[in-house]
Amino acid sequence: MPGLSVTAQIVTTDPPGSAFERFETGQLLELECEQLTVGVAVAIALPVGDGARADVAGMPITLLGYVAGVKRGRSVVIVHHQPWRGRLTIRFFPDGTGTRIVLESSLDQDGISWLANKRGFAPPEPPRSDRYRIGLLVSKSGSAAVFAQATETLAALAVEEINADGGVGGVLVDLVIGDDASDSAAGAATALRLVKSGCRAIFACVTSSTFNAAASALQNTGVLLVHTVLNEGGRSRPGILRLGERPLDQTRAGIPAMMSETGSRTWFLVGQQYSWSFGAHWAARRVIAESTGSVAGEVYVPLGTTDFSRIIESIADSGAELILSTLVGHDEVFFERQCAQHGLRATTRTFALVLDEATQQLIGNSDADGVWAAFGYFQSAAGEHDLEKRYSASSNELLPPLSSLSETTYEAIVAYARAVERTSAGDPETVLRQLVTTSKSSTDTGVPLHRPILIAESRHGRLYPRSL
Repeated sequence: MPGLSVTAQIVTTDPPGSAFERFETGQLLELECEQLTVGVAVAIALPVGDGARADVAGMPITLLGYVAGVKRGRSVVIVHHQPWRGRLTIRFFPDGTGTRIVLESSLDQDGISWLANKRGFAPPEPPRSDRYRIGLLVSKSGSAAVFAQATETLAALAVEEINADGGVGGVLVDLVIGDDASDSAAGAATALRLVKSGCRAIFACVTSSTFNAAASALQNTGVLLVHTVLNEGGRSRPGILRLGERPLDQTRAGIPAMMSETGSRTWFLVGQQYSWSFGAHWAARRVIAESTGSVAGEVYVPLGTTDFSRIIESIADSGAELILSTLVGHDEVFFERQCAQHGLRATTRTFALVLDEATQQLIGNSDADGVWAAFGYFQSAAGEHDLEKRYSASSNELLPPLSSLSETTYEAIVAYARAVERTSAGDPETVLRQLVTTSKSSTDTGVPLHRPILIAESRHGRLYPRSL
């Protein structure tokens, strides 16, 4: 099916210049960007269907991408990569005493499929008997969508390279992508659709809330479920593999170092209302106590929170000099921006456990400056190695930076294919044992079960590793 072009319009009584200024400041269409100039990361919320609906299908669509063109007072072009790849053109026309704002959006087959899935109309993709099918469960929409495009692109690159090397057992690999919409119930349903589509393994770059829901849904299906990104850990279960960083390792690397550098001892913990933050805050309290510090306050917010003004007031009133943030994706973007805008940067320092390169880029250069992060991989620390060159060459459009979340997913898929090749039995437990065994006995298998933690600081739009 060829791509479509969808148009909509908004009429306002403001003249074009004033309408453009309102758009630029986020009063129209909820535009988010540091400044409206070419190349800057941007998010823009568009309503879809019945905006009054409270379910996932009725939520606005947030497009994530980059500003590609600006003619002040006349037009803006945004090239977006989530929830699908496309181009949004916004034009401002004089209309009597006001302005008619015309939006034109390209919608390719991926976009049509995503919208159909959002409304619950798309059936599972039928299995292909001639392919070895694996799934990628990722957040193409919702709070965690910040991480998705680099992860999706690297997963496709991993499959392309596996197939160029002959596939798995001589069978080419097929990648099927599912969106959890940053919602655990939607994620569980999507994971089941991936299984019905014939996926033998699912790689989940999602929140722990979605992962846990998917793990419960996939019990006794015979499908291996791999959590590819940082998480709080959990009980060992058949068919489950958790990769990525652990909060105890992250906090042990960052908390004593930040306390030593600043001479401060009092923390305020800010997190999400689900298992990731609960586990991370438990680890943080343990390390703070080991470092003879104290916790002045702690708060949890639902995923999807956008207004942190009361929390920022509580932090200021508490007398805390240090902040630990375990907020995820867009929630972290809103929190850090508002901390900077309320002047909290002048009195506190922040250590954010889920601040990757893509999130930092969307926060913006000045609002993110001084925030610390902790991962096993930073693009600025790796230098320009082969993977980054291949990633950059995979698209002519601007791409989000690589991060630990996307790089770990790539390595996990490649390691999985190698593990399947090394086993005569294809059941998930045999493959899982092979993955764990080879990761402990070799340094080049690619599956990063226990990577050393690096600390980086956000400065001038990049995360720079620190010497600790």
